[in-house]
Amino acid sequence: YGSPKRQLNMSDELSEVLHTIHLEAQRLEALLGEEALILKSARDADQLEAVVQQKMDLVQHLELLEIRRRQLASATNKDDDALWQASLTILSRCQALNAQAGADISTQARYGKRALEILGASNNETPIYSAGGETLGPLGGQQLGKA
Repeated sequence: YGSPKRQLNMSDELSEVLHTIHLEAQRLEALLGEEALILKSARDADQLEAVVQQKMDLVQHLELLEIRRRQLASATNKDDDALWQASLTILSRCQALNAQAGADISTQARYGKRALEILGASNNETPIYSAGGETLGPLGGQQLGKA
């Protein structure tokens, strides 16, 4: 595996990678908490989109860090670290938070679909208006009123 100096540098790098993974896992957990609040309060869609993008970026970064951690752990024969175990615990909570967010989104989508069905606009393939802004005929629902 190379010279002792090279292994020391790899050990230092492994420590840095583990520390970064831990910090990023904490950031991801906080971001998932923020996402949950946005979903529950039905706040701004742009805000939700920004949080989701940040979440995807963090997950991608964590995946790259994990690849490097495995390489370094293999090269230094150090795989079981307390900081790594703590990071895994945080990431497990993140997985649960993300699953809950997915369930919340699914529930909201079902409510939205049901509302469209009630209004007679459940067929997403038929546009309600033409490109010129004219209605395209009856949608099968009841007319609720006119302005």
